[in-house]
Amino acid sequence: MLSILTLESADSIRFLYRRFLSKLTDKSLNAFYYACSYAKVDYSRFMNATASMALKLIPETLRTQPVFLCIDNAIVPKYGKKFEDVSKLFDHSAHNGSGCLNGHCFVSVMLCVPMWDKDRIVYQAFPLSYRMWQKEESKLKLAASMVRQTMPELQEKTNVIILCDSWYTKGDLVSVVDECPNLGLIGNARHDSVLYDLAPQRTGKRGRPAKHGKRLSAEKDFTLSDEKIGGYYIGTRRVLTNIFGAREVFAYVTATEKEGGSRRLFFSTAFPTQLQIFCAWQEKAPLNQTGSAWMDCIPLFLYSFRWNIEVRRIFTIFKHPLMNDCIIPFIFHGK
Repeated sequence: MLSILTLESADSIRFLYRRFLSKLTDKSLNAFYYACSYAKVDYSRFMNATASMALKLIPETLRTQPVFLCIDNAIVPKYGKKFEDVSKLFDHSAHNGSGCLNGHCFVSVMLCVPMWDKDRIVYQAFPLSYRMWQKEESKLKLAASMVRQTMPELQEKTNVIILCDSWYTKGDLVSVVDECPNLGLIGNARHDSVLYDLAPQRTGKRGRPAKHGKRLSAEKDFTLSDEKIGGYYIGTRRVLTNIFGAREVFAYVTATEKEGGSRRLFFSTAFPTQLQIFCAWQEKAPLNQTGSAWMDCIPLFLYSFRWNIEVRRIFTIFKHPLMNDCIIPFIFHGK
């Protein structure tokens, strides 16, 4: 845990050994290489240990605040084709003409917990686990299994919220939300996702009642706010979707322009009235500026915490070819 807070990147096992591990142990560098290659250890247990330690850092006054599980995937380029499980992958951030590169793809889960910084609430991010996508199962199922592994440590929290992009806002991950009563999801979604209005009131006439209302369009059926909130015009309404089945969710549409331009779609299973969050003490706008007029937008504002996993990479992922899980949790716990 100390190394997570002090090191912002870890380019290799050698880097970690020189900067951190050698000061804690007399073991040689080769001992760590050997342990990572041949030790018969259930590395998933260290994800739970890291989560448990991170939760203990939450001050007593912030125990009721929500915690966030940020999910994303990252590509680590490899400059050779003989690495185990290396494959040709698309990376939207690769500026090489084709957008494709040789590498490994990792699914990552990060836990964000609230802490005080003077008189402001900041969310400290702790990486829980990185797992290589080996194409034996989808990245969605891999992410879902990682969340299931973590949830026993979070069962006493009132609000645990998954933050993810449109790749993960699909059935395999949504099914985990249905399994855990304290787990919610706030995620970006494809703009062409099927939306329905809420089911109409029963008329008393014969026949089966409608399961949902008319089909909605993100382009036409959302009334945008009169002014920008956090840099965007925002429209919101309660809807039903194919992704969440019969579960009612909040849908948000954001746009940079009032008329025309592209729109982005977000879903939230967490309703604003269910969230016990101290908005006024938050570090960042627009969450700390939320008044009564913006209360419905709180779940959308919370989505910004997901950028911790996008732009604040606490350490660069690296992997030994013989391991199925990232070695970082193993090293950080000093086993």
